[in-house]
Amino acid sequence: MTFQIRRTAELLADGMPRRGIDRLPRVEGMAGLRLVGDEPEDRRLIRIHAAWARAPEGSVLSGWAAAVVHGVPPEFIDGMAGPDTLRRVDVCVPDDAGAYETEGLRPRRSRVPEAQRVQCGPLVVTNPLRTALDLARWVRSEPTRLAMLDLSARFGLIDKAEFAEFIAPLGGLHRLNNVRELVSHISARAESVPESEMRLHWLSAGLPVPVANQPVHDRLDRFVGRVDLFDRESGLAAEYQGFWHDMDLAPELDEARTTRLESMNITVVEIRKEDRDKVEDLLLDGYARARARDQRVDAWRCPEVDDWW
Repeated sequence: MTFQIRRTAELLADGMPRRGIDRLPRVEGMAGLRLVGDEPEDRRLIRIHAAWARAPEGSVLSGWAAAVVHGVPPEFIDGMAGPDTLRRVDVCVPDDAGAYETEGLRPRRSRVPEAQRVQCGPLVVTNPLRTALDLARWVRSEPTRLAMLDLSARFGLIDKAEFAEFIAPLGGLHRLNNVRELVSHISARAESVPESEMRLHWLSAGLPVPVANQPVHDRLDRFVGRVDLFDRESGLAAEYQGFWHDMDLAPELDEARTTRLESMNITVVEIRKEDRDKVEDLLLDGYARARARDQRVDAWRCPEVDDWW
């Protein structure tokens, strides 16, 4: 590590003049701390190390902070609670923790056994299995809960069988049963949080288990594209259209791709953020249309892909 997070009072005690301290970068969302040294490429680490500097003795970094330390990239966990709102850093603190500064921290009175913590440089964080569990149980919505498990699988924090074995004997953790109910649905193929959320809506609608990011070929076995969710029997495809689909030439390219898929007799349902209250209705309508298609003109082929279904 080429940087340190230091308290202003410590720097003054070390003899650094106030003018020199004021030149040092501040830590966003946490007063009284300064960045000393080279700024890390991953700026999320600044607040994580700052939280560690503030955490009481015996604490363990957890949740999204631990996931970052374990390698989950900012495209999946950016440390933000909104476009302009920083997410507080999750820290499991001991029951006997005394007074400490909580600005920028999300203290949680949740016991972390020694076997579920690891040392990563100067930081003590929850191990990958416990990190995945906390990520999932601490979110409020079931679709987002599955998304946290999916991204944990995608970035190697968990293996499905190992994770099921890990949580089997556990008890007394808030929302643990909610996580248990989703283990069978974990997929390492999901490429975004909204994709995972859409997949749970698909399953909740009672539709056949889809393949995530299924490559689709035409009848001459030429690759056409990958669809977010696909049912090989009915030919129903669901695509999540995030904001990036409105950038530059994306709308024109998406339209051409959808036209190509539909020419192969695939039924495409596009889901956007504003559809969140009617996702299942849109998928059920698409499934009905897919089942009613003329199967004689089906012109797609689907290579087998590995997943954890």
